[in-house]
Amino acid sequence: MELNSVIIKPYKTEKSYILSNEEKKIYAFVVHKKSTKLLIAKAFEEIYGVKPNSVNVLLKKPTRVRTSTKKPGWSKLMKIAYVSLEKGVDILSNEEE
Repeated sequence: MELNSVIIKPYKTEKSYILSNEEKKIYAFVVHKKSTKLLIAKAFEEIYGVKPNSVNVLLKKPTRVRTSTKKPGWSKLMKIAYVSLEKGVDILSNEEE
């Protein structure tokens, strides 16, 4: 798997904003469903130029979704990676330099 296709997009929710406080920066990303923690860490370092402190992965399973028909719909399977950085390190400060 190529490192460019591991991280798909940032995952912006209320929880991701709460997790990223001043002491510890934690960013959430939607990643490819077959990616591992090591691949995610390497892809993050290649894209942003910062080595992550730790990577936690969460698998969000499909759930039922209400539709206007008799047959229920299903949401998509998503794999979410929470990448934490060390104190004082930020993604935005490194991109501006």
